[in-house]
Amino acid sequence: MIRQALVFVFLAAAFVFPLAAQTAVPPGDDLLAGQGAKAFGLQTMPTAIDAARVSVVPAEGAPAFKEALHVETLRDVNPSFAIQLRATTPRALTKGDVGLIRFYARTLASADESGSGRVGVAFRPAFGRGMGAVSETFSPPKEWTEYLLPFQCERDYAPFEAVLSLSVGFRRQTIEVGGIECLTYGTKVALRDLPRTRFTYAGREPDAPWRKAALARIERIRKGDIVVRVVDAAGHPVPGANVKLEETRSAFQFGTAIPFRRLVTDTPDNRIYREKVLELFNAASPENDLKWPAWLDEFESGHYGPKQALAGLHWLHDHDFSVRGHVLVWPGWNNLPKPIRELRGTPRQGEIPELVRAHIRDMAAATRDWVSEWDVLNEPFTNHDLMDLFGPEIMVDWFKTAHDAMPKVALFFNDFSNQDATTDRAHVAHFEKTTRFLLDHGAPVNGLGLQSHIGGQPNAPEHVLATLDRYWDEFKLPVRITEFDVRTSDEELQADYTRDFFILAFSHPSVIGIQLWGFWEKSHWIPVAAMYRSDWSEKPNAAVYKSLVLQQWRTRLSSPTDPTGALKTRGFFGDYRATVNANGRTAEATFKLAPGQPATVEVRLP
Repeated sequence: MIRQALVFVFLAAAFVFPLAAQTAVPPGDDLLAGQGAKAFGLQTMPTAIDAARVSVVPAEGAPAFKEALHVETLRDVNPSFAIQLRATTPRALTKGDVGLIRFYARTLASADESGSGRVGVAFRPAFGRGMGAVSETFSPPKEWTEYLLPFQCERDYAPFEAVLSLSVGFRRQTIEVGGIECLTYGTKVALRDLPRTRFTYAGREPDAPWRKAALARIERIRKGDIVVRVVDAAGHPVPGANVKLEETRSAFQFGTAIPFRRLVTDTPDNRIYREKVLELFNAASPENDLKWPAWLDEFESGHYGPKQALAGLHWLHDHDFSVRGHVLVWPGWNNLPKPIRELRGTPRQGEIPELVRAHIRDMAAATRDWVSEWDVLNEPFTNHDLMDLFGPEIMVDWFKTAHDAMPKVALFFNDFSNQDATTDRAHVAHFEKTTRFLLDHGAPVNGLGLQSHIGGQPNAPEHVLATLDRYWDEFKLPVRITEFDVRTSDEELQADYTRDFFILAFSHPSVIGIQLWGFWEKSHWIPVAAMYRSDWSEKPNAAVYKSLVLQQWRTRLSSPTDPTGALKTRGFFGDYRATVNANGRTAEATFKLAPGQPATVEVRLP
């Protein structure tokens, strides 16, 4: 989640938006403010102010419009929203209103090895950090291609509070976009009844070879041998005894980010929320509560501060959750607290490094009994203001300070857009370069965090696996998927990719856990990515999650002992309870199954 200053420049040419198109859509009300230059403007971050050129050209070969935006991304730019075309909406909208975005695009040139360009499309608040009703990324081919994107407003919008944005930060590319419409239907048309451009991904097919190989790896690397021997009071084997074997907790960490107010305040929804947390997960992190500004209760919502943060940590500890802290240092001015920002450019600016170290020590003292893992450094690809000011060695200092203050806590380096080298090579290269710098300078880095926020055109699972291989070969560090979600309103695609991403991650030996960045629509930074709707009804991606995590990857069986009084089987690593019944007698034993440690358990009947 990133904030950056933006520079705004208006286009100075007419743009025509004809309504004719190949796909029939219901008539609706236009949401865009004016036509052409009055509707769209070019907006860039300061780092990309010279990186884009936009003009209006005849739309040669277009099916339903005469002119198009000719957009040139002049050098590699990241993130994608560093360069945007934005149009405001003069209409007021109400939460639940349904809309449709339609546009055509084609790629004329691209430096990407796929040969395709890229454009992100979002309908979102004009200001602030809200993700909005929809956010999808498209890779247009060389021919004009129509894109249809229905959406439903996630909040009320006053006039001019919402924007339609086209993000074109990518590798060097030249694309054309035309025939743009943004329509609203209020509540007269159901979202499911609108046409949609549907996407897929390589490796989605049921018999995909990568999945077959991954499932075989899971059987090999996530399971171990179990032997339960049943004996009577005299120590003699008891053949034919019924053994019920139940894995009570997975060794692999399946987690979620949590707003701690959901844990410590009592409302009907929060009670359901806590029940779902206990049902679905064995690991968690705060969404915001341990971020530095939240710890100082600077957020406008007023839902933060040390009292709530510590109460949330205690709740998780009392319920036997593995807890990770997020985040000690997010080194961009926009993500640092007010007392630090106020020193910027003043004679006291040199005090900042020691204040950061003091903050790390304070957080360690407050949380080290409750937290087993911390993100020390977060998103330096786009948040590097402190490194720019004090040098990259300051990152090493943060890790060393954290280690000295909490030597038993694992320390992670976390970033986004680093799970697939084929779709964001620059980000992956920076992640590798930064990791190598940290290790070479003695930073005690214990693991790597891959956020893995997935858009509407998901990464091929084989590409993600290849990137995981690359990190393991280079660094031999554990990897955690720290902020997983799939941002699309295509629920079938969302569910399929959730299934495949979990399979690929669980199958890779470097991955120690997968954490969702929320699971309920009313408590999710991207509501459309949630697993449960506002009314707690289950979406297809929730069914997929539960099938894998709570059923297929959880060992449960009931079987008689063999003639030697033993039950021999394989099970997923974790905590177990064995309950034995024979001739009216019952006994129980608990044990752990861990990698490299086959479990042999003796259960003695009374």
